[in-house]
Amino acid sequence: MSRQQEDAPPMVPVACASCGTTVLVSKNSAAQTSIQWEVDSTACPRRAELAVGDTCPHLSDSIRDAVFAGDLEILDSELP
Repeated sequence: MSRQQEDAPPMVPVACASCGTTVLVSKNSAAQTSIQWEVDSTACPRRAELAVGDTCPHLSDSIRDAVFAGDLEILDSELP
């Protein structure tokens, strides 16, 4: 394992409540979200409709819900 991998925030599986696609997610701050697709991103039925770099709104909602439920921690949760 590289030093960069050791320092990386933990990735937590989050399933989209709309289509069920599961991705790995970490949140370094309220504004920063890292998403790692375990399957081809075309598994998301909305993906083809989105611009490059955009996140499916249903997946974003599922990630937000995971934070509110305590399943996904925001690593730097200090308010500015």
